[in-house]
Amino acid sequence: MASFNGRDESGEEVDGGAAMGPDSINRTLNRQSGALLRRFILETIHEEDPQAQLSPEDLGGSRKEIDDPTIKEICKSLKKIGDELNRNAELQHVIENVPLENIRDILYKVAEGILVADGLNWGRIVTFLYFAGKLVSKALKKLRAMIQPIINWSLDLIQTRVIPWIQQQGGWEMIFSYFGTPTWQTFAVFSAGLVTGILAIMRLT
Repeated sequence: MASFNGRDESGEEVDGGAAMGPDSINRTLNRQSGALLRRFILETIHEEDPQAQLSPEDLGGSRKEIDDPTIKEICKSLKKIGDELNRNAELQHVIENVPLENIRDILYKVAEGILVADGLNWGRIVTFLYFAGKLVSKALKKLRAMIQPIINWSLDLIQTRVIPWIQQQGGWEMIFSYFGTPTWQTFAVFSAGLVTGILAIMRLT
């Protein structure tokens, strides 16, 4: 079980362990989730376009939070799953054609389709992060004013739909134990099913 190590309000690292109550754990998970979302999106966008003018501050965060060693290691694992989704050309094409005025509705409908409480897993969570990142990339190219709203909507969905599951698992760090499992080894097949679901949702929007 993870110890939920985090940082207090002054930014100092604290050892979670049994001393942390539910509220402290929830605050730590909220902070980690925001930092992970921002780092995941920044890495994804800068891999596609190293010249992209996008910073942690543009996403409502800071360089310090996303450069935390724990955040960097967790994000590295999340990106291993996200990289599988990059191989789906049809998904890229459909996202590219999402109208900006419908982004919020599409984001929430995709969340309803993949962030389901009785079937949540690491693959579904990363698929949502990946999808949110693609929407930010689209906004970066066409309407920067939409970037922060997309981040805010995504964090709201993560807080309500993802964090309770993450807490049950023992924290974001538990993704390290996911690799090497049969689920990870068959993720390419699993992700194809998720992508098919996303495409169906967007065609109905």
